[in-house]
Amino acid sequence: MKITLIAILLSLIILAPFSVNSQEMSIDVYDADGKDIGTFKITNYQGTQYVFVEEISKLFGGTRQNQPLLGRVTLIMKDKRIVISLDRNYIKLNDTEYKLSKPPINISGKVAVPIDFLTKILTRTLGKRIVLNLEDGTLELTDKPFDKQAEFEADLGITSKAYHTKTRIMIDPGHGGFDIGAKSKTGIIEKELTLEVALKMKEILEAKGVADVFLTRSEDRYMTTEERVNFANNLRGNVLLSIHFNWSPSQNSKGFNIYTNGDRIRMSAEGITVTSSSDMFANQSKKLAYEIKNRLSTVISTGGNNREVPLAIANGLFMPCVLVEILYLSNQKDLDILSNPNFIDYVARALSESVLAFSGIASNKAD
Repeated sequence: MKITLIAILLSLIILAPFSVNSQEMSIDVYDADGKDIGTFKITNYQGTQYVFVEEISKLFGGTRQNQPLLGRVTLIMKDKRIVISLDRNYIKLNDTEYKLSKPPINISGKVAVPIDFLTKILTRTLGKRIVLNLEDGTLELTDKPFDKQAEFEADLGITSKAYHTKTRIMIDPGHGGFDIGAKSKTGIIEKELTLEVALKMKEILEAKGVADVFLTRSEDRYMTTEERVNFANNLRGNVLLSIHFNWSPSQNSKGFNIYTNGDRIRMSAEGITVTSSSDMFANQSKKLAYEIKNRLSTVISTGGNNREVPLAIANGLFMPCVLVEILYLSNQKDLDILSNPNFIDYVARALSESVLAFSGIASNKAD
């Protein structure tokens, strides 16, 4: 009897709804032919965006089984079983568990899941790719299967022969979509600069014809770090360069910085714990950082620090990786450098030459 009462009390605590004055936005859903399927709402709670399970279930033809004593909801959709537990951020799809950014919660009496439920769970359930654009308030479903590598490659315009015979360079323009990154006092936005550099690098490298070049994003859209990592891993990249610009409250901070993956330091009641990085590509990443420093210093005379820090983009990435912060958008001298109309071209060429040198590819082919 005591165990039953405890279980009921725990379930009431887990399922107790948050009463929030949350911000909501409507998302219009379209199929591959552009047909309007319906709408659902995204709710912002404490900085995290959630979608309601009930709305997703109705929109995509699912049925719900509420199990309050177990603190979970089960969805049956497209002959697949999705188990959502409110006390943990792992969602079970049939026999496989997928980790979400946050645990599901109860908002005003309705079960809500973090927004990455759409791109991690729903896309696998429907067997379609999902393109979510928060700025336009749209979600598009495509008919291309989510998990077929061959079709994924074909969609990107590469062939198996090229896939295995050329170096595959991954360029990651930082930020995008609603995540604008740093911003200068004059209104210069980091997400636009990173994409501009990345697109120029792709143009330069492809003109040489010595490598396959892929951008994690080629337009202004938001991507999670995990989505960027999965993109690069799925294409079996040989190297990844993540492009950023910097910002600091100190006007003395200027120039470029180069980061490779390093040890993680955790603070706890027991003291400081240092977890050694298990990055198997650490030495190769440092070699790439060395090449970048040598060439970028010919374009930018200040900065040039090589640092080891815990890089989120390197977590789960199966290739050497370097993150470069090109200039400080908070420093007037750096902004003066950036105002040079040829600066983006100079930087893109320096970074391109660095990646080619690291990869052992001669870059003497005419642009």
